[in-house]
Amino acid sequence: MTLTAVSKIGPKGQIVLKKKLRAEAGLREGEMVEAQVTKDGILIKPFNAEKLIKSFDELATRVSAKWPKGLDSVEAVRRERR
Repeated sequence: MTLTAVSKIGPKGQIVLKKKLRAEAGLREGEMVEAQVTKDGILIKPFNAEKLIKSFDELATRVSAKWPKGLDSVEAVRRERR
């Protein structure tokens, strides 16, 4: 069975998630959530900052593999603009 609850949107657009919903999702005060518009409405889910940091690290690894050795970012941009 899926837990559901009705909440009211406050004057600043804030939505209070009921305690039982937060507990079921494993959310605690101060944690980040991600809101995504879907065809059925708005999906609110825990935001995984560690996953985002890992993706940035993977991107940095791929960029550094192709980055010209011995060039800093400023010099690389200068050469690209020539």
